[in-house]
This record gives sequence, C-alpha cells and structure tokens, in this order.
Amino acid sequence: MNCSRHVFTSIRTYATKSKTTNLKWKPSVPVQQTTLSDGTIFIARQPVVEPSVQANVAPLIHKPTVTKKLSEAEIKELRQLRESDPTTWTRSKLAKKFGCSELFVSIAAPKSTTTVVENEVSHGYRRKLITQERQKRKALW
Repeated sequence: MNCSRHVFTSIRTYATKSKTTNLKWKPSVPVQQTTLSDGTIFIARQPVVEPSVQANVAPLIHKPTVTKKLSEAEIKELRQLRESDPTTWTRSKLAKKFGCSELFVSIAAPKSTTTVVENEVSHGYRRKLITQERQKRKALW
C-alpha cells in the first residue's frame, strides 16, 4: 500500500498583534534620545522647523477684527436705511458702511416683516398652496 502524507503549510495573510517593536522603524522627524537612570531610553520628538522661524513664516488664518462701538445716532441711521430700502441696504452693505459686523446689523436693524408679506404676494399659486397647507398642518398640532 502506498501511503502518502500531505503536508499543508499555512501562510499568514494578516497582521500580527505582536507586542514586539518594529526594529526597522526610522523616524522621519528629528528625535532626541535620553537614557534615564534606570536604563530606559526616553525618545523626544524635535520640531522640524524652529518655532521662531515657524511663527514668522506662518500666515494668519483669520484677520483680526476691530470692533467699533456705534453711537445712538449711527444706530438710528442704520435702522432708517434698513427700513427705507432693505433690498439696496443689505446686511453686508450696512456692515461695510458703519464698520461693524453683519450679525450686529441683523440684531440692531432686523428686516421688517412687511417685506416678507410683500414677497409672499409675488409668489405663484404653488407657493401659496404650499404655505396654506403648512398653516393647516400647524393648526393641527
């Protein structure tokens, strides 16, 4: 009788969870190794670029904003311009004119509700239908 034995070799196709360190690892950044008193090695990463050079070269992400305190007369004028013609005097235009933020303009001189009603008049029948359906749904809450 011919008895043949099959020898199967297995090949590992996955990474091990071994706790041994990779001895071929070489850092891509400069490091400083210090031997401590108990014999362990402390490795500290060094900056690639000197911090003083980096601070001078890196540009600012945001420009620093200078806040300006508006007087009551300026706030009154801002509100008057916004109410007279909100399509011409938008938040951004008023903010540039008075040197303040758009958020401040929206708080100090909010868009009047009459312009919203006027805009609804110019909508077509579909938008009116959608608005009516929304009002009916809200009434059922």
